[in-house]
Amino acid sequence: MAWFIIQCESKTWTKYLVEAESEDAVLGASDDWQYLGYMGGEDTDSKVIGGPFEDKPAAMADLVSYVDG
Repeated sequence: MAWFIIQCESKTWTKYLVEAESEDAVLGASDDWQYLGYMGGEDTDSKVIGGPFEDKPAAMADLVSYVDG
């Protein structure tokens, strides 16, 4: 059996608590956003970006397997 690398795009919703005078002014109050956390969203796109590879080590050695973290 062959190995493939799939890349999935998904939304991540980042949430902040912000104190502001009004809803209209809240995006301008960017100096004191308090990070609350994040929520994973739905996948928006998935596609095969590498392969077929003969084995798992070959797939992991290919540049398309690079990730930031």
